[in-house]
Amino acid sequence: MNKLRISVNDLAWYTFHIFIFVKAFTGPLTLYFPYIRFLPIAMMILLLGYKVYTGVLKGKKIVLLIVFFMLYVVIGIVNNSLVGSVFGIYIFVPFLFALFYSTVLYERIFFDNASFNFFYFLSCAAGIFYVNQFGASWIGAEQEIGGVTKVVSRDWISDGMMRNPGFTGTSVSSATLIIISCTFLGFYLISKRRLISLVTLFAMSGYLIYLTTTKTTMVTLGFVFVLAFCSSLITRYTVKITFLILTLFSYYCMFNMNNISTGMLTNTMLIRIYQTWPNAMLLLENPVQYFIGKGFGSIGVPTYYFTPAEANSADNMFVYLYVIFGMASLIFAFYAMMKFLYFRFESSKESKHFFIMTLVVLTGGITSNLFEASFYSIYGGVIIGLILSYKTRFKFT
Repeated sequence: MNKLRISVNDLAWYTFHIFIFVKAFTGPLTLYFPYIRFLPIAMMILLLGYKVYTGVLKGKKIVLLIVFFMLYVVIGIVNNSLVGSVFGIYIFVPFLFALFYSTVLYERIFFDNASFNFFYFLSCAAGIFYVNQFGASWIGAEQEIGGVTKVVSRDWISDGMMRNPGFTGTSVSSATLIIISCTFLGFYLISKRRLISLVTLFAMSGYLIYLTTTKTTMVTLGFVFVLAFCSSLITRYTVKITFLILTLFSYYCMFNMNNISTGMLTNTMLIRIYQTWPNAMLLLENPVQYFIGKGFGSIGVPTYYFTPAEANSADNMFVYLYVIFGMASLIFAFYAMMKFLYFRFESSKESKHFFIMTLVVLTGGITSNLFEASFYSIYGGVIIGLILSYKTRFKFT
């Protein structure tokens, strides 16, 4: 009798599947089974623990990373609270899981996975159409978990339109799942030379994202469609230059823009530039915090739960990281950007697919909080993990 053997890599892949499934159906699922949201996170923590354990035994630099994170947990406790700081690092679990298992997940996510993406595209589309037509009991519903009130699925209105979350928890999540699954399906249709199906797919995706009123995702979808017909070389340099410009733009706005009253602004991008980002930087109350950061729990979701007077969504991954880690985040961003600018694949097809998906995920981190957005977080972890693991020598001369 053969014994059933499941490798750690297989467990990581199953965990990824469970996480995506729970987040894709978080509205109806958590409405009736509220604690199911913690299942994939618990599995991720165990798998991260295994990585840490094996890394320590092999004498890898992972020990330094653990010390670094624990230091910022302590800084978060000093500046915020124990619960807020612990919750702050809890938010990073999906990203860190994907980062540590990036090679394994990349090989399974990017290749021969059309049925996986087709299922989530159809399910997300069904959720958006259902909510648009009938509404849903999970939208605006609240649950008390551990003394904290959580909203099952957010009930937002933008310009007189409901920000449709479908079966997910937010409109941003549904738009993100649509564009990610659409992009992967687009790769498949191009390989099969099904141009009419490709155009139909993108047209339908555009309408679904319109119903979520997520403007940045709509613009990104247009870029993806254009790049789908460009060469691998053009795609690679376009994505690299675009993300470099957006990164520099983010830092310029963080350090140079002054707050303007929200009442004077109606465009959500302008609200981020002139209010959300400057207000986030104001959370750093003294030169020491400006230099070392304020620690975990200082920005994003933890502030809404534990320090509502300082609540700020960040809506930008660089702003989010700077408030937590200070100058350390700037050093990391510079290092990661250099790795990204040198990053390349030998295969032109693989290169094109990777850089288009990088555009989808990382540009999402400019106008939303990549680490707190479920789908951006886990796909972003895979992409950033692959970039950081790339072996290259920087040439500055």
